[in-house]
This record gives sequence, structure tokens and C-alpha cells, in this order.
Amino acid sequence: MSVLCLIALYVSAQTAISPRFDLEELPVQQTPQNPQKKKDDPKSPVKVIEIIKADSGFWNRGQSLQILKHNVVLFHEGAFLYCDSAYYYSNMNTFEAFDNVRMEQGDTLFLYGSYIHYDGNTRLAKVRENVRLEHSPADKSNPVTLFTDSLNYDRTLNVGYYFDGGMLVDSLNDLTSFWGQYEPSFKMATFRDSVILTNPNFKLYSDELKYDTDKRIALFSTPTTIVSDSGTIYTSNGWYNTATEESLLLDQSRIVNKEGNRFLSGDSIFYYKNEGYGEVFGHMFLQDTTDRVILIGNYGYYNELKNYAMATDSAYCIEYSQGDSLFAHADTLKLITVTDSIYPRKLELKKEIQPKPLDSASINESPSDSLIFDISNPLGLDSVPPLQEDLATKPAELDSISSLAVADTTLLTYRILKAYRNVRFYRSDIQGICDSLQFSSKDSILHMYKDPVLWNTNRQLSGDTIDIFMNDSTIDYMHIKNHAFSIEEKDSIHFNQLKSRSLKIFFKNKKVNQVLAEGNVETITYPEEKDGQLSGLLNWLEGSYLRINMKDGKFERLAAWPKPVGKTTPFHLATPDQLRLTEFFWYDYLRPLNKDDIFRRSVRKSTDVRPKRSAIFDRED
Repeated sequence: MSVLCLIALYVSAQTAISPRFDLEELPVQQTPQNPQKKKDDPKSPVKVIEIIKADSGFWNRGQSLQILKHNVVLFHEGAFLYCDSAYYYSNMNTFEAFDNVRMEQGDTLFLYGSYIHYDGNTRLAKVRENVRLEHSPADKSNPVTLFTDSLNYDRTLNVGYYFDGGMLVDSLNDLTSFWGQYEPSFKMATFRDSVILTNPNFKLYSDELKYDTDKRIALFSTPTTIVSDSGTIYTSNGWYNTATEESLLLDQSRIVNKEGNRFLSGDSIFYYKNEGYGEVFGHMFLQDTTDRVILIGNYGYYNELKNYAMATDSAYCIEYSQGDSLFAHADTLKLITVTDSIYPRKLELKKEIQPKPLDSASINESPSDSLIFDISNPLGLDSVPPLQEDLATKPAELDSISSLAVADTTLLTYRILKAYRNVRFYRSDIQGICDSLQFSSKDSILHMYKDPVLWNTNRQLSGDTIDIFMNDSTIDYMHIKNHAFSIEEKDSIHFNQLKSRSLKIFFKNKKVNQVLAEGNVETITYPEEKDGQLSGLLNWLEGSYLRINMKDGKFERLAAWPKPVGKTTPFHLATPDQLRLTEFFWYDYLRPLNKDDIFRRSVRKSTDVRPKRSAIFDRED
């Protein structure tokens, strides 16, 4: 008995001081990798992790720990896990897997890493080191791979997310960020903090971005910059199709060309980068700092390949290349860039015979059927808008290039501004209205078509067409074609008037130098005294041609030919009909008063509508 008691005490002592882990090697059941679903407790939604395979295993009975080694395969709710070794805690329904870890969910989702902790109760997998998540849709259209060092994958929500930097790669783009997540069910990725999308054709930078991996569309709602060879996009809301490079840019986004001299912005911009054009809806703003022009409207179209722009709906433009800004409004405005080739050739210009300027000798040689007289400013042309020089000198200047030889073919690029319907424009020195307008930077000519009216100070010019030849910030000369009519207001009753088929006004040193009226000339003028008061006389003159020479903007001489007819009538003998030439219309109520007044609709009074004029090709029915 004593011996037996001693043996029992020894065994008890050995048990008390034995190691905490009592591992016992157990055979691991080898089951096929298509396990049948077990009948779990219907009251519990949690499924138990199954051990499918392992070459060897150990069991700690105290902690319900199973250590699995070599070719380990685990299964839980449709997902298989492969690894070199694993700790399986049966009492917590969790496991830890080590080395060459791979989780497969169906045949579309694969998760790789060096370590994984998986909780079967929450279905949350935490993967660490060399993590790679591969998602290959059933149609194999656009496989996606996500790289990171730390990834949590929630199988309940079917979403994986990283929080320490990562990269998502598909067949077209690479996306990197500090934080990101991917939802395979929706094929949608979300990125935050230092997001960069790299595409062969551009780079996108943002703080937050959603990416549709199926359609390859990037969606952004924070300040975003897209840089490409053609330019840069600044936006804060919208989407960008990285496959087709079509985009919708919202919230006054801005597009800048690669040279940095052209800016386009608007409330909404549909931008088709591959085709090189965009449509703008709401508050369109286009500025070209090289050509010095701004185009504005509530709807616009822009083609960056052709350098073409169009604006409608409250459209207006600001042309500030001439020093003094021109503000123009019309129903439709277009900016067109034209490129012409200049081929190697020798220019041959014939020198034209120019009329001699009027002097005492020329006056004495005037034919007997001409009338030349000197009165005190009969037409009041001293206040005509300034121009640069007498056109009579231009052919001589052109003759100086007759020996010019162009050595190589060159390209000449220039801009054309076109305005259609209800045109109104304002500049500090001139204002005008017409049905349509065109300005070319090639020759700096402003063309006004269909019932144009032009104002300067107290003068009004009208005709079928008005051409204004610009030079820098000044005007060289004006040409009013067909039914030209010049009216200068002296007071509310008396107006200097000049009417002809064609009227040219030349300028020198920003002052009127010469006036030439051709065809059916008729004038009414009111001479002034030295103190500026009207002399009380009305001068009427009619002839075929009339020329007025000015000096420093003041009247000097007048010549009319051939066989002019004229008369002078005192005010008290003049009838109301004699005060006005036929088709006299004073449109001062239509005149744009400032740059904001160009938006006022020009509606002529019924009494101020000119009768229809016969055209060359009009036929009777």
C-alpha cells in the first residue's frame, strides 16, 4: 500500500509540473475538395470551418488548437483556403494560415498573401504581406488585380479594403492610393488619399475616386487634375471614360490646352478628347490669350483640333487684340482658325496711278464742269473716328515688295470672328448694329452686313455693307457700300447729311484725312461760325462725285464733279422737306451705350424701316 501511495503521488506531481501544451499527433482526415454541406444547428447562422486536407497535424486539447502542416486545405461557406501551415481554433471558429496562402472563392476571385487570419463567425479575412487579390469576371472581359501589404476582406459584404497604400491594375489603367477598397460584386473600386490613375494617354490626380472596372470609368467628386499631351483638365465633379476618353465635367470645370494659352470652362462640359471637341452647357467661357479674344455664352461648342469655337444663347465676345476692347453680341458667334499655305513665288505688283492730292495747282486745272469751294466744315467731318493714314499711299508701299521672293513654303495662321443675327457691338470710339458681322485678323478688316449702322460721337453711318479697315488700335479707313448715308447731329433739328452710292473715309494720324463719295452724291450741310454757332444757312449740293480734304481733322477743301448743282437757303426760308434727304432715319435709340447694353434687342420703329430695295437679280413674277 505504501508503495502504491508513493507511485500515485509521483504521477500527480508529474502532471502538475508538466508543460501547458499537450500536443498529440493525430491523423487528419483526407476529404475531397467538394465537401457536402453539414447540417448545422438551424438556430445558428454560423457555419463551422472544415479541414479538408493536411499532410500532418497536432492537437492541443487544452486550447482546442489544431496545428496543420504541409498542403493544408480549409473550407468555409464556398471558399477554399490553401497554405503551407495553419493554426485552427475550433472553439472560436477561426484559423491563422502561413506561407503561400491562397483563398479561392468560386472561379472568379483569388486572394494571395504570406499570412491570413480568418474569422468564420464574422467571415472577415485579414491578409498581410505580399497581398494580391485577383478578380476575373465570368466573361473574362477585364481582369483586375489589387496589390498591397495589408488587406481586409469582408466576405459578408464581399468587399476588400486596404489602409496602408495599394495599387489596382487592370488591362488599361494603374490606380494607386493610400486607402482603397474593391467590391467584386459591383466591379467597383473606391480610392482615397493621394489617388493617381495612370493611363498610356494621361494621368489623373485626385483625393477621392471611384472606378468602374467593367466600363473603365473614373468618377470623381473632389478636386481632380487630368494631364495629357493635349492639355490639362481641372475639375471637381464628373466622370471620365478611360477607354474612350469621353467625359462629363461639372461645376465649372476647366480645360487648358498644352500651350497654356487657351482656356475653356463651363457649368457642364461633355468632352470627347479623341475627337478633340467638347460641348458646353451653362456659363461657357473660352479665352485665347495669344489671339486676345474671349467667347462667352450659355451653350458652346469647341474643337481643339481645328481651333474652332461657337457660342449661342446670350453669346458675346471680347476682342482685345486692338488695344481698345471690342464687345460684340449676337445670336450665334463663331471663332474660326484658318491656316493657309504660302508657296514659293515672286510677287509681281503693278504700280497703279494715284490721283494727285488737291493743291492750288490742281484746283486751277480742274475742269469747267467741276465745283471746288471752301466753306466752314460743310459736312462736319472733323469728328469722324480716327484712322491711321491716307489709303492713297498704300499702292506705293505695296510696290516696294514687288521684288520680294519667298524662299520656302510657309504657313499663315489667322483667326476669323463671325457673328450672326441681331449683332450689336460696342467700343469706346465706335458702336454698331447689323444682321451679321465678320472680322479677320489676317487683314484686320471688320465687315458689317445687312442694314448696318455705325456710330461715332454724334455721327451715324449706314448702308448695305460697311467695311472697317483696322490697324492696331486705330482705323485706317471705312468703306460704306451701296446706299451710303452719313448723318451728323448738330442739334435736335439740324443734321449734316451726305448720301451716295459709295462712301470712303480715310484717316491719318487718327484724324480724318479725306472723304470720297461716288455716285448719286447729295449733301445737306449747316456751316458754323467761328464760335461754333450755326450760321443760319442750309447748303444743298448734288453731283456724281465729291471729295473732301481735311487737315488735322478740320475741313480744308471740297471738290465735286462733273456738273454739280447746289444752292444755299436761309433757315427762315427752308421748308421741313428741305431739312432732310430722302431715306433719312436717325437710329439713336438703337445705339449701344456701353458694353452691357449690347444685350438689348434692336427693334426698329415701324416708321424707320427703309423700303425694300431692288437687287441686281430680282425678277418680276
